[in-house]
Amino acid sequence: MSTVGDPVAFVESRFGLQLRKVGPTEWAGPCPFCGGRDRWHLWLQGNYWCRPGTGHCGRSGWLDELDGARQLTKEEMLELRLAAIERKQEEQDRRLSVLEQMHACEDHLLYHRNLETNAVAVDYWLNEGMNPQTIHDYKLGYCLSCPTARCHASYTIPVMAGGKLFNIRHRIAHPTDGGKYRPHLPGLPAMLFNYDDLARKDDPRVIISEGEKKAMVIHQQTNIPVVATMGMQSFKPEWARKFPPRFRTVYVAYDPDALERAAAVAQLFEERGRVVDLPMKADDMFVRYGGTEKNFLGYLLSARSV
Repeated sequence: MSTVGDPVAFVESRFGLQLRKVGPTEWAGPCPFCGGRDRWHLWLQGNYWCRPGTGHCGRSGWLDELDGARQLTKEEMLELRLAAIERKQEEQDRRLSVLEQMHACEDHLLYHRNLETNAVAVDYWLNEGMNPQTIHDYKLGYCLSCPTARCHASYTIPVMAGGKLFNIRHRIAHPTDGGKYRPHLPGLPAMLFNYDDLARKDDPRVIISEGEKKAMVIHQQTNIPVVATMGMQSFKPEWARKFPPRFRTVYVAYDPDALERAAAVAQLFEERGRVVDLPMKADDMFVRYGGTEKNFLGYLLSARSV
């Protein structure tokens, strides 16, 4: 147990960082040691960890073990805050540049065309529960060499909104370390997958899931509007404002081991929010266990308010 009284305040003032809460006692942000973005985790007990991976230090320890841990002067704090503002502006400029590159990119169409000559990749998507129409509609594909993990082939999921490409999620075919998914370019901002479903006006319900594959399977099986966080990324509170009032019920359908996180998201929608208590992952219900639309709708009907 660290002797640092307020670990979050200590780190933010000491290193000029801005951390975000990702769990009841957990915060995350850029690593103060290697600069890795959103790789560094801090807990209220005062311990920290940089998630290992290519270009990341993997350093861990306790705050009070850091050399020179002390209260900063007002001048030092001001310098750190100014530096943080400069970094934030640089990050914003960099992300705009990266997004412009993605908007002009058509790699997702090439990856989709790769399926025409790769039956194994087609079988992968079919085995994941996607029917041919879903594969076509979402332009799912296959990449021989992931741009951010060159030694690995990947299965690709374009992230579109308003007719523009914002990212291509690369599901590594045979991951060895550092996680299963990679972005098409480093530094792309988080956003909701299937975002255009928020413009639909044919249903007063909308579902929030975790992970693109779950969203696609739910959409395919129920045709209910559904959006998803990309993988395990946290649902940003400001995203709740993007859900129009015409969606009278917002169902949060996370995995069975993520009910606490689901409840936190449902609370953002106040009386509209509901937590869906699924006994298994949503895509597994349909793909592995032969669940039907009626089965899934039954869980929606029994969803609880928060």
